Amino acid sequence: MAYAKTVFPLALIMFLIGADEYILASILAPMGETFDVAPARITLLVTAYALPCALLAPLFGAVSDRWGRRRVLLPSLAVFALGTYAGAFATTFSFALICRFVAGAAAAALSPSAFALVGDLIPLERRPAAMGHTMLGLTVGLIASPALGGWITEEFGWRWAFALLATCALGAMVVVAIGVPQPPPRAHPRTQAEARTFLGAVRLPGVAGGVAAQGLWIGVTIGVMSIVGEIFRTRYRLSIAETGMWLASFGVLTVVGNLAVARAVAWAGSTRRAVLVAIVATCLGIGGLTLAPSLPFAAALGSLWLWAVFAGFGGPALQALLADLAGESRGAVLSTSASAMHFGVVAMTFATAWTFPHFGSVGVGVIACTATAVSFLFQMRPPVVATRGAGSAGRNP
Repeated sequence: MAYAKTVFPLALIMFLIGADEYILASILAPMGETFDVAPARITLLVTAYALPCALLAPLFGAVSDRWGRRRVLLPSLAVFALGTYAGAFATTFSFALICRFVAGAAAAALSPSAFALVGDLIPLERRPAAMGHTMLGLTVGLIASPALGGWITEEFGWRWAFALLATCALGAMVVVAIGVPQPPPRAHPRTQAEARTFLGAVRLPGVAGGVAAQGLWIGVTIGVMSIVGEIFRTRYRLSIAETGMWLASFGVLTVVGNLAVARAVAWAGSTRRAVLVAIVATCLGIGGLTLAPSLPFAAALGSLWLWAVFAGFGGPALQALLADLAGESRGAVLSTSASAMHFGVVAMTFATAWTFPHFGSVGVGVIACTATAVSFLFQMRPPVVATRGAGSAGRNP
């Protein structure tokens, strides 16, 4: 019961983040019509949200280490709700951009604080599963929000989609206030106090490699998704509806991976080995899909599903590993890894936009597989961690 009371509110926060980031996918066109803005400019709403997420996450992570998670989470949820409500009533494109920036700045504080609370409150043996269940909220938000946002927009208008999201944020604030306790304060040695900064965080043993893997593996993996639909549609001459159906299967199997984190870690023997297995498998999946243009449809679909399942449990496993390595500096470490992921997504999206028209899926695959292989090298050598957080003393992850 205590596990559910802690994890459910955190999964709800991650659902809000995923929904707010991807709900625009289906409502950008009607928003452009409302503000009389060209399609090329209306996409700035996506940038206005993503940029503060990437830039401000390390700052808020360090603040949560010093001030406490709830003191960061609750005001951030309030700001997130207010920014989203204001966006629902925006009458000009400029004001809508400001509202998206405010919501993105609040989201920068939410994700790392939520994952850090999993590390603070959940015992070590249940932490990988808890990370998977928390990440499940993000996955569901990513999958469901475009369809839900499109339906609400078609029936009631796009402003109602934002209003509903903001109302859910207020509900999440109440649930967090009631269900999620504040971790007890601890006496921090000087080395831990120094680690609760961006530079101090990446100097902790093993953290720099994990943060690099978050950008090179998770970020790049998400970035490659921008062309997967086009690969299936043009290579196998699928209709738009068929393409959407097969891409939806990716989301479903990612959920399966989120739910299988604990079993994957138990099977691999450690969290680090589970991450390494996931990196190899996702590399094989992405490589099979992108580097072999003549691959039969069934094999391409198998590559996509391999990628989905192993990324589904690998992402939460990497979060659990970083939470273990960070000890009492989880906010700074996990927020830094969140920024690395966002920058990885942005870099791979830009690389894909240039590479795919010139070199096709093979060029994109070379970049993605190279980045994934580098992230594997970062994770191969386990660090010796001298200082541990609660529940993890004396154990190499």
